[in-house]
Amino acid sequence: MLICDLWLRSDATHADSTTAQAVHALAPSVDLPTRSASAAAQSLLRTMAVRSARLSDGSWSVVVAAQFTVRNDSSGASSPSAADADARTVVRYFAVPVIASDTAGGTGAFTVTATPAEIAGPGTATAADSPLTNPLPADGGVVSSLGEFFDAYLTGVGEVDRYLSPGTELTAVRGSGYTSVTLDQAAADSDVAGGSVPSDGTTVRVQAHVTATDTAGGRWPLVYTLTMTARSGRWEVTALQAGAPTKTATAKAAPAPSSITATAVGGFAGGDLGVGGLEAVLGVQRALAPGRFLLVVLAGEHPGRGCSPAAAMATATATLAQL
Repeated sequence: MLICDLWLRSDATHADSTTAQAVHALAPSVDLPTRSASAAAQSLLRTMAVRSARLSDGSWSVVVAAQFTVRNDSSGASSPSAADADARTVVRYFAVPVIASDTAGGTGAFTVTATPAEIAGPGTATAADSPLTNPLPADGGVVSSLGEFFDAYLTGVGEVDRYLSPGTELTAVRGSGYTSVTLDQAAADSDVAGGSVPSDGTTVRVQAHVTATDTAGGRWPLVYTLTMTARSGRWEVTALQAGAPTKTATAKAAPAPSSITATAVGGFAGGDLGVGGLEAVLGVQRALAPGRFLLVVLAGEHPGRGCSPAAAMATATATLAQL
């Protein structure tokens, strides 16, 4: 959120600075912090709006996470590099009160009505037990199909399409630099997946733990949840999603269909990735449903505020908790 980022970087002793002026242009009545001589010991890295909630009076409360690097000045470090080695990262949270309205131009209008309030961070939600509890044998049909699929999907070795059910569309990962993939373990929601390939149309859900190795030798542990469908004596990928399932699904057999129309998705099921209204004005990367808290994973530069749904999905990766 731009206003909170500017406020955290401002200083009341430099009220004529461009940063302070930018804060007061967006929020004229907001008081600025007074930074101490040792303020450099805690430097702001980035901010991200992580939750928005509409209040009963029609105003909004936007929670912003701010990531700081904290250096221990009392450690007796003899050089900046030594101080950097002793640095740690902390995340602080601020609630910003906002009144917003639509405008004819479509950009929206908003006013920050008070100085941000520092609040405690979110708690840890209790995760439901995974329904995928049936371990799959390393020499089984599902694991064999998945190993070949992930080679094509993550490293570009082979064509992804040959491992997909008819009607399923999925684009291989590009730019990751992975050179090899190891399927460490897999489990399914039914023991049907552990034996011989069943009749055509039988579907199971599978969670696969893989390790991808990049060109520099880095090892990346990745977890995928997939829907697999039996056809012509082998298992094919019908859908790909991120995150662990929370509801038990049951394997089912069906007559062999002429086509399977499920579309594989890469990381999101349901909801609106569009950015507009309050979210667009405040710099939220995707629409936030009231009451949802987003865990944001940052990789490289921030995408622009007008980013595509695909770019927004690369930044906003999972719904963790109902606050």
